[in-house]
Amino acid sequence: MKQKKQNNSSGFNWGKGLAIAIILFITATLGMVGFIISLDYHLVSDDHYERAEHYQDHIQRVEQTGSLDQPVEIRVNDGRELQIVFPFSGQENIEGSVELYRPNDAGLDRKFPLSPDENFTQRISAEGLARGRWHVKVNWTLDGKQYYNQENIFL
Repeated sequence: MKQKKQNNSSGFNWGKGLAIAIILFITATLGMVGFIISLDYHLVSDDHYERAEHYQDHIQRVEQTGSLDQPVEIRVNDGRELQIVFPFSGQENIEGSVELYRPNDAGLDRKFPLSPDENFTQRISAEGLARGRWHVKVNWTLDGKQYYNQENIFL
C-alpha cells in the first residue's frame, strides 16, 4: 500500500518563520535607532571641550571650598526665594557667579552675577523658575583664591 504525500504548501513552515523573525528583528532595530536619534540630549553643555581643558582648575576650586571652616549654605525659602549664605565675616571682597542649571532642559538655565548683601547672603527669586530639580553652581573668588560649590535643589 502506497502512502500519499500531503502537500502542505499553504501552511506555516520553518522558512516562513525564519523570514518573519528576521523582518521583525530588522523592524525593531530600525525603530530603536530612529527613537534614539530623535532624543534631545540636554545633559551635554555646548562648551564641553573647553570645560574639559580646565577640569584640574575645577578640582582645585572644589578642594579649596572643602577647606573652609564653615560650608556655603544653599537653601530655598518657601519655594519663592533661593538663598546662598557665605560664611564670611564681612570684610572680604567677593566676586563670582551663580548658575542655575536645569538637567533636562538647557533652555531654562540661568546665570546671575554674585552680589551678596551686607550679611553675605545672595538672594535669587524663584518666581518664573520651572518646578523640579535644579543644580545650583556657585563660583566665587575671594582674596585671590577660587572656590566652587554645587548643590541640588527641588523647587
